[in-house]
Amino acid sequence: MTKMTDPLGQDTLLAEASRWFAALDAGTAQPEEFEAWRRSNPAHAVAYARIAANWEQAGSAPLAAPAVQAAPMRASRRQWLSAAAVGLPVALLGSGFLAQRAYAWDSAATGVGETRRIGLPDGSTAFLNTDSAISWRFDREQRIVRLDRGEVALDLRRGASGTLRVKETTLPLAPGHFDARLLGTRAELTMLGGAAMPLTRDSGGLTLRPNQSIVVDGTGTPRLQEHSQEQVASLMAWRAGEIVFLDQSVAEAVADFNRHLSRKITVGNADLAREKIGGRFDLDRPDQFLKAVSLTLDARVVATHDGYELTR
Repeated sequence: MTKMTDPLGQDTLLAEASRWFAALDAGTAQPEEFEAWRRSNPAHAVAYARIAANWEQAGSAPLAAPAVQAAPMRASRRQWLSAAAVGLPVALLGSGFLAQRAYAWDSAATGVGETRRIGLPDGSTAFLNTDSAISWRFDREQRIVRLDRGEVALDLRRGASGTLRVKETTLPLAPGHFDARLLGTRAELTMLGGAAMPLTRDSGGLTLRPNQSIVVDGTGTPRLQEHSQEQVASLMAWRAGEIVFLDQSVAEAVADFNRHLSRKITVGNADLAREKIGGRFDLDRPDQFLKAVSLTLDARVVATHDGYELTR
């Protein structure tokens, strides 16, 4: 019998699509790189959709068992993806393209100075702060949210277990209200409301309670940080279009405000940067903040080509 070849490269294409599926599912793929691959050839999009659709079907279908095996073996995700990488049985891939979701993750982002409300699949809500990006994957067994950049407030309804991924850190999520921040190498998850939530052993076996943050920085060792009601309220002021400083240094206040500004503020003097400032300001009115620093700390405001400088 003549051995059939694969002149159209379908086996290779499906194997490539399955590797993208596995990487997206694990959160190790770059979304922009995947989009570039998918858009470069219509066949890529079709192959990926077939992999995604057939995985949904395969969740309740056993893999073909060897003749010596008495009972069929139910496929795990790893087994299924391994099989896809070397060519699945024709019966499995022959179901054709199905009009189902072709992405392992959904995502959303905001630009500088922009905020956005996102409805999640189970009725929960994500609120993105300025210059932020998240990805998520929800199904009946788990809810995964990945903070890729910036800050997100989460209002999570009751449902399946939840997980937050921030860089290499993985934290559990439960029904309740949370705020997650990624600032440089520092990741913070603050519980705004909800029941006490035990963290994983990898997170030090700690328990997170309302008005507390779990903080993971460059040291990699998680620690708890307590907050007053006033501090929590100031943390979430951005959802009302405001920014609140509670006796913070000018340097810290400027860094926080700059997250929302396309025209940045700089501080020209080290002693001025260490001075303390407090107050409530509109996010779209940095002139209010500049005036407050000028009047209370005897500083000058100098306009620059790309923003403002505070100096003495």
